[in-house]
Amino acid sequence: MSYSHSPFSPLGGARLLGKLLAANMNSTADQAILINSANYRLTKVVVRNVSTSLTLAAGGIYTTTSKGGSAVVAAAQVYSGLTGATKALDLTIAAVGNTDMRTETTLYFSLTTAQGGAATADIYIYGEDYS
Repeated sequence: MSYSHSPFSPLGGARLLGKLLAANMNSTADQAILINSANYRLTKVVVRNVSTSLTLAAGGIYTTTSKGGSAVVAAAQVYSGLTGATKALDLTIAAVGNTDMRTETTLYFSLTTAQGGAATADIYIYGEDYS
């Protein structure tokens, strides 16, 4: 028996579940990331394409607004490794993020410390889709 592996099935591995382009890295407000799955497990979150070197920005990704619910990426996450548009950073996913099945169709990027000047970045969320 043979199985075909599709990038959209659990057997095919992770796929892009959602993205936030030009996330405002100088704001502590909630920024919604729509997730294209109703049942998934997070495997990777990548930030790239920064508009300027990030020196102060810190914050996480949450399951509800106002930094509520579960933090799938912790508030202590720093972005200082992103020194230019050609750099990429794999964020640290909290245990609840990559061990628990998720059903939220929106996650919220929310900084605890803003950059202190105009800055943007692109955020990509990957996972195994079981819906």
